Amino acid sequence: MTYEFRNEKYPQLAISSVAGRVRFTDGTFTTEDKALGEALRALPDWYGVQLVSAPDEGPEDPPGDGEGSGDGPGDVQRPARSASKAEWVAYAAAVAPETGGLDELTKDQLIEQYGEHADG
Repeated sequence: MTYEFRNEKYPQLAISSVAGRVRFTDGTFTTEDKALGEALRALPDWYGVQLVSAPDEGPEDPPGDGEGSGDGPGDVQRPARSASKAEWVAYAAAVAPETGGLDELTKDQLIEQYGEHADG
């Protein structure tokens, strides 16, 4: 159960959080500490931290009857607030395919516009 992160923007980033200390080496950092992994996932985009892999958090398809079992429109599963910006862009594109320019929005703007009831 390992979280793996990369940081191309600041490959030697060293930060402290309430969950612990982090030091990237050559742009990578791994941890088995769930609190630390989730703290890194929640960092603002400007830190440059990108999630590469995380422990399996359960089945990909949530249990349900197959008719609108996700928490977004249709069967689209809304990402958690701590999800990456890329996950929020993909979600916004799925629920509003006619909308362009999603990559130009910040993660907070995407959450505000498309994640009214997102968990955190």
